[in-house]
Amino acid sequence: MHQPHTIPPLQALLIRKSVHFFTGLAVFGLTWLVDKDMLLWLIVAGSVFSFATFRYKRFYLLHQTTDASLGTLFYPIGILSSFIILYDLPYNYFRLTLLILTIADTVASLTGRIINGNGWFRIMHDYKSMHGISGYVIITLILSLVFLPLEIIVNPWFMFSFVLLAALFEVISWRGSDNLTITLGLAVFFYLGHTNQLDYLYLSFVLGFMSVGGLLLYHSKVLTRYGSLAAWILGIYLLLTGGWRWVVPVLVFFITSVIFTKIRAAIREKKKKKTEGGRNAWQVTANILWAVLSTVGFLITKNDFFLLLFIGYVAAVTADTWASEIGPLFNRKSFSIADWKMHEAGFTGGISFAGTLAALVASFIVAATSYILLFGVWNIFEISALTLAAFLACFADTFLGAFLENRLLEMPRFKNSINPEAITPNDIVNLGGSLTAGLFYWVITLIM
Repeated sequence: MHQPHTIPPLQALLIRKSVHFFTGLAVFGLTWLVDKDMLLWLIVAGSVFSFATFRYKRFYLLHQTTDASLGTLFYPIGILSSFIILYDLPYNYFRLTLLILTIADTVASLTGRIINGNGWFRIMHDYKSMHGISGYVIITLILSLVFLPLEIIVNPWFMFSFVLLAALFEVISWRGSDNLTITLGLAVFFYLGHTNQLDYLYLSFVLGFMSVGGLLLYHSKVLTRYGSLAAWILGIYLLLTGGWRWVVPVLVFFITSVIFTKIRAAIREKKKKKTEGGRNAWQVTANILWAVLSTVGFLITKNDFFLLLFIGYVAAVTADTWASEIGPLFNRKSFSIADWKMHEAGFTGGISFAGTLAALVASFIVAATSYILLFGVWNIFEISALTLAAFLACFADTFLGAFLENRLLEMPRFKNSINPEAITPNDIVNLGGSLTAGLFYWVITLIM
């Protein structure tokens, strides 16, 4: 095991960056001296050595020179994964990716600590510098002009999306994971651009739109730092794979959820709620995970059944949110299925007339609009089945809230938690409740 480090932070950074810098240059030199098969085995051997020596204090300076960084573990994984992805592509793609990690990332780390008057910001746990990012972008541009083919360099939208992605892969990293996000992310970008006819104008728009949108959502406290990052990833995925047809149902859920939450907080004067700081990544994930997995199923199988599940899951979480936020606005009391008694509106596991009606309306609106968007026709049978499945899933969520959430709250993990970015019992309930929408839809279609 490592002993606690006594190396000054700046010296530790210089040591770690020096190791990575010269290792990267060595691999770059080998791309000109040995064939790809030999280089692959050398990278694999280096990766095995890095992991095998990580826990030995005699190799301490080679590895964890700061307690917060795992960069020397991400480093070989990043180089190996990018090499494998780009193996059959022109060699310069891998060389450029490697040099961006080796030179541009080193410049980003050192520039902010050398130049005075720097501005710092935090995306994840790590602090990033404006001067560092500027240096990173400049070096990335210079390297791309050297190694990329002329026919793609002259495409301004390619260059914009490439540089923006390269910067984002560095910014969103934490604990040294930029050694993986930069190499893996750029390798996937080059692979997709080389094997598919990417619309770089559309890609640039998506990246710019989601980046600005994520920042605005964070600064307006609609989402937390991690929540905005999760939304950024989600938005890019949906826009690039399914386009606006997949995004619109999710936007209906998200926008209406924010509006009704704000209205309820204003009317009921609940601005001091824990969620005021915004929805975190766990809340975003709990509401949209099953819908995203359904789209993955569709992309793999091309089976429309997965698109129907996507609609059902989005309709279910929308129905649950409408019921939770609208119900207390119109009803002061709710009926608890846990003890069969009346409680104050908003009580966990409570059912109210206004909330039930709101859930039904939300289920129908999302099911109908989504079905028309995705299939282009009006099918009363499918829309009715999806509406009913989402509506029943809302009650399943209420049932889990009544009998499971309070028990989870008593667990030490949740009882003493004050981290606004941590998962909560309500997130677990939402995951379980929304999951039943797919099961209900399957049963309904069998019966009907």
